[in-house]
Amino acid sequence: MVFLVGLVVFLVSLLVASWGLVSTLVALIRRRPAGRAARVLRGLALLTGALAVGGYAFGVVVIGAQQSESSHGTDSSPSPACRLSAPTPSSISHVTGYDAGYLPLRFDCKLDDGTTYSAGVVSPWLTPAMLALGATALGLAFGARSTTTRRTPEAAPVAA
Repeated sequence: MVFLVGLVVFLVSLLVASWGLVSTLVALIRRRPAGRAARVLRGLALLTGALAVGGYAFGVVVIGAQQSESSHGTDSSPSPACRLSAPTPSSISHVTGYDAGYLPLRFDCKLDDGTTYSAGVVSPWLTPAMLALGATALGLAFGARSTTTRRTPEAAPVAA
């Protein structure tokens, strides 16, 4: 189930990222300088936010697919990822299971002596990169909000 939800979120985030890119380009191409900075910042915030969500969802999809592969079929134990990333060929026979995590994104193989090693299913830089993109999106959104000028209604003339 997590696999399917992650896949849907990933696909939707690709659409949103495309919309953010197009809106940024349109704001840059238009010849209206008034409010251009705010529109560009909003488009970039949408783009980076969607990339952050999509990248994280991609990691969730990869972990979900690996969990599915590790729990179904005749060749599923030990996990194929654990067999491929074993530190030594003899350690494959000592794999007792796996541990998947979503924050940070990880897929670790458990050995019978209690130690673990990363299966390398998800790159170790993915979670920090997505957090950095998310923080960038928030900064751009706050920047866009602060550059918009608000019109204050003029005070009505006071009758004397």
